[in-house]
Amino acid sequence: MRKWNVFHPERFQGSKKKNNYFEGWYFKIAMHDEVLCLIPGISLSSDPHAFIQVVSSTRNKPWYVRFPLSTFSADKDSFLIHIGENSFSREEVHVRLKDVDLDLQADFSFTELKKYPVTLTSPGIMGWYAYVPKMECLHAVVATTCSASGTFTFNGDCKQIERANGYMEKDWGSSFPKAYLWMQANSFSREGVSVMLSIAHIPFHGLAFIGFLGFVQLKDSLIRFGTYSRARFVIQHATETHIEAVIITKKHRLTLNGALGGASGLAAPKEGSMERTIYESIDGTLYLRLETAQGDLLVEDTSIHAGLEFSEAAKLMDGKQKL
Repeated sequence: MRKWNVFHPERFQGSKKKNNYFEGWYFKIAMHDEVLCLIPGISLSSDPHAFIQVVSSTRNKPWYVRFPLSTFSADKDSFLIHIGENSFSREEVHVRLKDVDLDLQADFSFTELKKYPVTLTSPGIMGWYAYVPKMECLHAVVATTCSASGTFTFNGDCKQIERANGYMEKDWGSSFPKAYLWMQANSFSREGVSVMLSIAHIPFHGLAFIGFLGFVQLKDSLIRFGTYSRARFVIQHATETHIEAVIITKKHRLTLNGALGGASGLAAPKEGSMERTIYESIDGTLYLRLETAQGDLLVEDTSIHAGLEFSEAAKLMDGKQKL
C-alpha cells in the first residue's frame, strides 16, 4: 500500500503489479425518478483488467464493461482515476460507455460535498483498523453526501439534473466478506441527512469476528460508530429481503429498517477475481430513527432510494450483541 495515501483513503491504494487484489469506487446519484450507480475499478488475478459497472433503478439489467488493465491510471497526489476515456474524481465524473444494449454518456459535477473526516488516530471510517495489515477488505467513505448536477444520455434518453443526491465510497483488498449487510441512503425528506451501516464477517489472523462500521450525517454534525469505538449493535431481524438493526453509542440509539426493492446482480471480488455475484437494490426502502441515549427523538425519516446489500446476512445474527 502507498503509505502516504493512508490519510487519503479515497485515492488509489494499490499497485497494478499486485496479485489477488481489487479496488473499486462507488458513485451513486439519486434523482427523483431514477437512481444511477457507477462502479469503476480494477481486478488483479488470473484475468487482470479494469472495469466499470453500471446500474440504473429504471433498467432491467446491470452492465459490466471490461477494459484492458493498461487503460487504468490513477493520480499519485489526488483522487483522480482514468479508465480509458472515462474519468472519476470527487469533483467530477465523465463517462463514455458503449457495450451490448448500453450507450451511456454522462457528465456530472459535485458540490456541497461533505468529506468523511481523517485523523491520525482514525484515518477514515475504518478507524484504527486502517493500520492493520492484511485485512481482507478495507472500506472508505469518500463523500457522506453531496449535490450532483449535469447531464446524461442513457440509450437515447437524455436527462438534465440539478442538485440530485450524491454519495461516494470505495473498497479494496482481496475479497468481499463471505457474509455481510450494507445499507446506505441520503435521500430523506429532511435535508442534509445521510446514513450508512455495514456489518460483516471479518477473518482476522486465523480467527474471525463480526465487525461493523457506519455513520449518520446530519446537516451540521456527523455521528460515527464502529467496532473500533465503544458502540454496540444487534440485528433484530434478518431475511433475504429485510434487515432491522440497532446501534447504540454513548450518546445515541440508531434504528435502521431496510427492505429490498428490485435487485441487480453485480460482480464482486473473490481473491481479486470478479467472479462472485452479489445482489444490490438501489431503490430499496430504509427507515431511520435516531434518538439520544435519554430517548429524545432527533430524526425519524424514510428513504425510497436506499442502497441495500444482504449477502447471507442472517448468519451475522450468530454474532449479535446484547443491548
